[in-house]
Amino acid sequence: MSALRCRGVAPEAQRAESFARLRAFLARDVLRYSPFYRARFAALGLGADDIASEADWAAKVPFTSKDELRDQAADFVLAPNYPGRRADPRTEEIDAASLARYAQDAARMAEEAGDIEPPTSLGERAYRAFLNDWQPILYTRTGGTTGNAAQSVYTLSDLHGPFKRCALFHHNMVGWSPEQRFMSLLPAGEHLGFYGNLLVPILNGQPLRAMMGGRTVSTENQVLVAAKVGTQALYGTSSYLVNWLETAVALQAEGKITGLPALQLLSASAEALSEGYAASIRTALRQLGAPHARLVQGMSSTELKSGGFRECDEGMGLHVDPQHYFIEIIDPDTKLPAKPGERGVLVWSHIDWHGTVILRYWSGDTIDGGTRFDECPGCGLTVPRLFPPFRRLLADFIKVKGARVDLAELRAAIETAFPRDSYQIEIRGDEHGKLSIRGHLLEGLDAERFRTIVFGAVELRLDSVDACTPEQMNHRLYGAGGWKPRWLINEQAP
Repeated sequence: MSALRCRGVAPEAQRAESFARLRAFLARDVLRYSPFYRARFAALGLGADDIASEADWAAKVPFTSKDELRDQAADFVLAPNYPGRRADPRTEEIDAASLARYAQDAARMAEEAGDIEPPTSLGERAYRAFLNDWQPILYTRTGGTTGNAAQSVYTLSDLHGPFKRCALFHHNMVGWSPEQRFMSLLPAGEHLGFYGNLLVPILNGQPLRAMMGGRTVSTENQVLVAAKVGTQALYGTSSYLVNWLETAVALQAEGKITGLPALQLLSASAEALSEGYAASIRTALRQLGAPHARLVQGMSSTELKSGGFRECDEGMGLHVDPQHYFIEIIDPDTKLPAKPGERGVLVWSHIDWHGTVILRYWSGDTIDGGTRFDECPGCGLTVPRLFPPFRRLLADFIKVKGARVDLAELRAAIETAFPRDSYQIEIRGDEHGKLSIRGHLLEGLDAERFRTIVFGAVELRLDSVDACTPEQMNHRLYGAGGWKPRWLINEQAP
């Protein structure tokens, strides 16, 4: 199938084509090979022919929750049966057209292999071509910081197809070049944060240093490597980018590096890029001799499977590939499509992926800045664009003693008065359902001022405030398990 047009196309026409591809994918693959959705649609009495429009899609197809993915991860993997092989009674046999294509692939594979492999029949090679299309080869999962881990798997055809196309969206980032030297600061793990930032530069043929996070290679050594090789682009979480650049400034003051003037691009993802974070990053870039380096935001998740949605330049909105994703912005209260430009929860569906496939996934991420579908003034692409601030519908809002606490407002208020990584608020429940609210501050910081700011921001009274050494604070923020930063809230259920 030809690529979906993203230049010189009307947004309405592109949206219609994206939905047409989703509907074709539903009929051709999902409702034949997905154990989960075959059962769900059968229980609802729905077939592909019942989904004739976007309105039908929104009204008839239920959301998929993270709990469903966590509990039934294997059933979200497309699993067609192959003639003569062990069959799953819940799914159908692969279609005849695909079998004919695999037979053609078998002859090509035999020619490429030459006489290296043991003699293998064309039938076995055709089965191998089938496996290359459908067999899971890469398993990823979330860090499990908000419950049991959610999992996603990729096939070889995923990596050569949808994932590679998503990687091409990085060609539209300001200053991108095929020779740009990348460094990934994301910690090693089974999550997409690591694999995505490893595979995207590689699929683009770009030089890459994967630092595996501060526990494998110290932040100081990462900075020294970046200075030595002239790293030009950094991938990292918002908070770790700040920490990393502050370390670089300190090393520069000690005379161990002469700045990082080669930096051209920084991509912050995995957590909100607050105004405080952004200001700290830009201040450090000026001090390091890279005042013109671009700071763009990204968003991804293990469930999403792509290299993520990223801005092409600052303030241009995160670009979505409409060929492989059908996105919806849903009003969190009515659960109906939000009006154009209004805040809502991001809901998305895979198109033409194999391996793990999800429809109408309730991400829990609110797009507070709204969504636009017109031509981007930065790169010229006509694609859906998501505008910050991005927030977690649940994780950024919690109830404490019956009161709703907006964590983003709390974080912004504290950031104005206390250094980043100098505090933590912990909300702990006991076996009787009672909550204990504690604050942790570095030694020497003003605890009463801390209490006053917290109460003024969200009317939250701290039961106690403890002083921590730098080592203790570092452990509290980054040593609690999981790969996502926990510098603000460590909530534990009773």
